[in-house]
Amino acid sequence: MNAAVVDNGGVHVVEAAMCPLCGASGRVRYGQLRDRSWGAPGTWSFRECVACSHLWLDPCPIAEEIGRPYASYYTHGVERRSPLKGDGFWTKCRRGVLDSYGYRGLAHDSTERFLGQAMRFVPPVWEECEETVHSVPGPPRGLLLDIGCGDGYFLRIMRDLGWTVQGLEPDPKAAAFARAYGLDIIQSPIERASLPSNAFDVITTSHVIEHVLEPVTFLSLARRALRPDGLLYVFTPNAESWGHAMFGPSWYPLEPPRHLHIFRPRNLVACAERAGLQVVDVRTTGRLHLFFDASVSIHKTGQYRFDDPTIHASVFDRLFRVTENLLVHVHPYAGEEIVMRCTNAARG
Repeated sequence: MNAAVVDNGGVHVVEAAMCPLCGASGRVRYGQLRDRSWGAPGTWSFRECVACSHLWLDPCPIAEEIGRPYASYYTHGVERRSPLKGDGFWTKCRRGVLDSYGYRGLAHDSTERFLGQAMRFVPPVWEECEETVHSVPGPPRGLLLDIGCGDGYFLRIMRDLGWTVQGLEPDPKAAAFARAYGLDIIQSPIERASLPSNAFDVITTSHVIEHVLEPVTFLSLARRALRPDGLLYVFTPNAESWGHAMFGPSWYPLEPPRHLHIFRPRNLVACAERAGLQVVDVRTTGRLHLFFDASVSIHKTGQYRFDDPTIHASVFDRLFRVTENLLVHVHPYAGEEIVMRCTNAARG
């Protein structure tokens, strides 16, 4: 029997009492939550599975209304300069690190090349620089697809570095913004995109899988588009993180009602394996920009707006990220963000 559709502050939803990954029951971990950033209607909770500890949104918007909470979402496009252009110290570090990361020739001089090599011994800085390319090492080697590309900012960086790029984005405003920069954008959710099979050397999807109703289906469709020796990079918030343990219901990455799932590393791996992918490695990082400041604001005021890409992180936010990037060397799954790398090599 299908669950009854009810109204939740103007959003049509269904009860989601059972774990969407394993089917076991779930207890309410956080209740009476509202959108803390973008003004979406409704009152929401997160349940935690008694069997696999997965977190999911309850109630859940029906498929036809899954886009309603995104009316003012920040993927619609804000002008941002390239992080690889300029003469500041951190820009020089970034170019140097990426030169060491396989993007040869990016460093402007021997000083930047030296900085890049030196930053191997400063993991927090290396991680922040590596994030610029979503952990995809150089050299550029074919066709790269970014699923959920938003305004195309990441694709513009990768195109400048030598990749042939394509984006997939369901939001029409964000897709139009990206196309204005000459990017090849498919404006569609992945379920209706008809992506070509065996087409892409690398697929990235950064902080997207937590937004989809069916994560295994999402990964299966990505796998079909990946070449047999291609790589898929998945990034998503980590339910096991130090920040989640610290902030609880005020943890910014919960982001109700847009985040339908909050994964633990083992559950994300299980989804990938069910989708037919071979997991190469999974790790966590502490590189979520402004997460600490946002969580503090939510704890104090109940809200935080994240629509200004030029806002600077506080000293405390920076210190937290540095500390957490060091902590993951002792507790590998303590970071705010899961990074999972998969291959299609298992497909026969």
